[in-house]
Amino acid sequence: MSSETSKSYSRDVKLVLWVILFLNLAVVVAKAVAGWLAGSLMVIGDALHSTTDMINNVVGIFLMRYASAPPDKEHPYGHAKFETLGAFTIAGFLFVTCFEIVTRAFGNLFSKESKTPEITSFTVGAMVLTIIVNLIVASYEARRGRELKSELLIADAAHTRSDVYVSLSVLGSFFFIWRGYGRIDGLIALGIAIIIAYNAYLLFRQTVPILVDAAMLDSSRIEQIALSVPGVHSCIKIRSRGKPGDLFIEMEITVDAAKLTDAHAITEKIEQALRREFGRAAITIHFEPQKADKSK
Repeated sequence: MSSETSKSYSRDVKLVLWVILFLNLAVVVAKAVAGWLAGSLMVIGDALHSTTDMINNVVGIFLMRYASAPPDKEHPYGHAKFETLGAFTIAGFLFVTCFEIVTRAFGNLFSKESKTPEITSFTVGAMVLTIIVNLIVASYEARRGRELKSELLIADAAHTRSDVYVSLSVLGSFFFIWRGYGRIDGLIALGIAIIIAYNAYLLFRQTVPILVDAAMLDSSRIEQIALSVPGVHSCIKIRSRGKPGDLFIEMEITVDAAKLTDAHAITEKIEQALRREFGRAAITIHFEPQKADKSK
């Protein structure tokens, strides 16, 4: 990714994050006030869940400053992993939130003096409004994430969608509270914690392979593409790392000794074919002359 393209990408991602940050702030305030007035653990837990959205946005804005920096002496492969680190950090915040909600939920379930939340029209209205806002946020962020190929935005949009599911479950539980089943407040809070933990797991599963440089592409497919270029006899030592939109591919090929003068053109054709298949990538190709067959 060129320096200018990287700066433009970072600027676009940060703009999205700033818009989402202010919308998430409004959601958190509405849920916190509604939960406090109702004395509802699950609504407060939902507010805590939404607070992690805000933290994610702040972390994302901070890390994108570094993710867009060009390669330097200390980071010859660039700084794109800072964005992956941001998504990984989101998962960590989710687990902390999960622990906090579980602790409060068990306290509610096993307390002898469990207080039944007081659900009012304001509580219901606040939850409905935040659900609508989160649906708009998740749709906008996911769409921009796909357009920009930003794993940070896509991960945060998935988190926001989970916020919608949580809020819907809270809204549905109000019916049982009205009927006098106050302890369902703690049970729903535990359900919220499970949803949060699952989303954290999905983020870890997505980001850890990138952070530890796991192979990102099928080496057999890379070999197939290389061998389809005329003049290439073999393709070995294939490696790939990175993430979609910021891939690194390395390989070694053998070509006819008589065609060594065409080796540069051959490698360019391989690079073009790989980029058509996998998108933007930094590709390193070493070439060697084909060894003569001594059996002849």
